Amino acid sequence: MSEDVCKEMERELWNPKPWEDDGTFHIGINMAGAVSAGAYTAGVLDFLTEALEQWYAAKTAENPKVPMHSVCIDVFSGASAGGMCAAIASVMLQGDFQHIRDTSVQGTNNRFYESWVNKVDIQWLLQDDDVKGGKPVISLLDSTVIDRIADYALTPSPATPRPYVSGSLTLFLTLTNVRGTPYSLNGTAQGSAEEDTAYYGDKLQFEMVKGGNATPLSPFAKPLPVGTSGGAWLLLQEAAKATGAFPLFLAPRKIDRLAKDYMLSPWEPVSKINPPCVPPHWTLKPDDSFTTLNVDGGVTDNDPFQLAHDFLAVHNPKAFADPQTGELRNPPESEKANCAVLTVAPFPADEIYDPNYDFNKNMSVLGMLPNLFTALISQSRFLGESLAAVMSGQAYSRFVLAPSDTGLPDTEALQCGLLSAFGGFFERGFRAHDYQLGRRNCQKFLKDHFRLAVSNPIIQAGLGKFDDQTRNQVISKFAGSDDAPKDTAPIIPLCGTAEDEVPEPPRAKIAAARLDQVLDWIENRLRAVSKPLVDGAVSAELERALLLGALNPLIKLAKPKLRDVLREKLKAVIAP
Repeated sequence: MSEDVCKEMERELWNPKPWEDDGTFHIGINMAGAVSAGAYTAGVLDFLTEALEQWYAAKTAENPKVPMHSVCIDVFSGASAGGMCAAIASVMLQGDFQHIRDTSVQGTNNRFYESWVNKVDIQWLLQDDDVKGGKPVISLLDSTVIDRIADYALTPSPATPRPYVSGSLTLFLTLTNVRGTPYSLNGTAQGSAEEDTAYYGDKLQFEMVKGGNATPLSPFAKPLPVGTSGGAWLLLQEAAKATGAFPLFLAPRKIDRLAKDYMLSPWEPVSKINPPCVPPHWTLKPDDSFTTLNVDGGVTDNDPFQLAHDFLAVHNPKAFADPQTGELRNPPESEKANCAVLTVAPFPADEIYDPNYDFNKNMSVLGMLPNLFTALISQSRFLGESLAAVMSGQAYSRFVLAPSDTGLPDTEALQCGLLSAFGGFFERGFRAHDYQLGRRNCQKFLKDHFRLAVSNPIIQAGLGKFDDQTRNQVISKFAGSDDAPKDTAPIIPLCGTAEDEVPEPPRAKIAAARLDQVLDWIENRLRAVSKPLVDGAVSAELERALLLGALNPLIKLAKPKLRDVLREKLKAVIAP
């Protein structure tokens, strides 16, 4: 691939149009990996949208007495379940939908809720539709329900413009390309051994456009025509399924890309000024097709905060270059911030220094396995965030919303967190609980934490539309509770229905009979996949028959042991 072409792409990338300094606060929303706790993230997005709708409606009322500044959602970024939520949000924000206050309802037009509470369930994940007709086994769970949900949730509808959503809303989904992109470590060295390596972290960028033939502003973005099903909407469906393809458990996904998507070094932050150009080591031309094989984006970047941050920074006329790293930074002070990334983190990192680390336990084979999993997830968080940015005190350009259950402070807030975050698939009530908790937590966050100093120019511009008496009334009315920062105003004020307190959701239980039913489904799934697995691994007919004959009794013997394990893990939430 020509380095001249790579440099041309680099020049195109570094010509973003800056925002107008018009008193608008710009927002990026980053959604971390969550497995079944995507239900929590979905609930957060539901309430966030309701709050924006109600506030903007209040601003247009006669003699409004609400903060009058503006906000704009410019970018989503997401990984794994968070990436799937981000993809659904790109469709949801095109039109109107009902907000869910009663999580017992079915058949709504809320794609967040239907996808994460009503439609995904262990019953469908343990079917055998994926192996019928002699198809090979490509995942431990049946992923055909994921196809159905993606088709339902990611098909655009006629659009209704929202004044707080950018007309060129951008979406980043992280992927893990297990095929890898090849790079040369030493270039062409006469008389020396060639040394190549592969880079597995990947991403796809999408951008909303007006009209089926419109071109995105970014040279790397794939077009999503608003209100129509053309452009890259089918690609978005595949990308959403790919970012959520938990390795081994859900089906990997093939995605056809253009070679020019890889012309700039994928490991360099977008906000780094003049990043080095390192094209892949291949003979592909820019418009040649490159087919990738992808699994969960959380394997390589589980918390893509940096993508959303950098997108805001390169469009921010007030961003500044960090003198130590050369990367762009957004103003971090409460009095100066003009944009922020809001990260929804269902499982925020909580690793702390342990002075009594048990080496004997962790050196064992069984002890090392969970350590490797933890190391993988934690390392992917490091890759998703610039620690220099996080540790530089960017308090008001970076916010995190994490689960909290004030009624049960000593209990894990998320019920979907059971069984290594697969628990939500076992019981609808767990998903419904977490969805409503997401709404409740978002309400508290917007009221008391997502705030700026009253002296911030953006807040001042909105308040400046009132006389002194009304201004003071508005500031007083929208003050936070006792634990909110003083002399601040909300970035997204709570108005109308968003003011009504979201009740604390009751903790759900899983019936013992339901758990027995799940065990039956697991047994049936194991029997369904054992034959194609054996057929693919063993060629001799007699050996296949013997192996299958041995597997069936093993499955039967394993069932009661698995029952004991599940009952122990779920003992606190099993109902008679």
